[in-house]
Amino acid sequence: MVRYNSMVSLIAKVYNNSIERAGGAIAAIGKGDANRFHYLSEALSRIPFAIGWKLRRAVYARILPRIGADVVLHHGSVIDDARTSIGNDVWISVNCYLDYAVIEDHVLIGQHVVLLAGRNHHNIDRLDIPIKQQGNPPKEPITIGHGAWIGANATVMASVGHDAIVGAGSVVTKDVPPFAIVAGNPARLIRMRNE
Repeated sequence: MVRYNSMVSLIAKVYNNSIERAGGAIAAIGKGDANRFHYLSEALSRIPFAIGWKLRRAVYARILPRIGADVVLHHGSVIDDARTSIGNDVWISVNCYLDYAVIEDHVLIGQHVVLLAGRNHHNIDRLDIPIKQQGNPPKEPITIGHGAWIGANATVMASVGHDAIVGAGSVVTKDVPPFAIVAGNPARLIRMRNE
């Protein structure tokens, strides 16, 4: 039995080291070019199961400013901006879209969540030029605070304070204070968790 356990341990170590090495090689493709990073992130998002989230973490550890320990990025989740930062012990469920965000430690992000870098993604002031041709203002990151929980199918376009909860299906257009529970479209305060 001891010999079997040591063999399983060795195989697991070789497997994990192989994923880390592959992550380093793949990361070189997406570094330094926003378009290549976006395409790489989309391709990585399609790899299922544990090998997928381990490989995504290995690649992003070499590109993003920070990706903490025990981060799980599930199948279908795409990071659009290489300046995104992810803390320790973060769970990002299936089919999420992360634009430009700072995600702090111990955050839960449910299925099909969209995190957009602010509310104003396109210039719209001129009426003589189509919106698509007016360009985009500079992106500012949103922050998802320590211990926050973003429910499934939420769209978040503003920062969420620490230990706050965003209800499933909500559309967040204004900053959410710490310990708040918000829900709806647009999201409204339901109650404070600390009262």
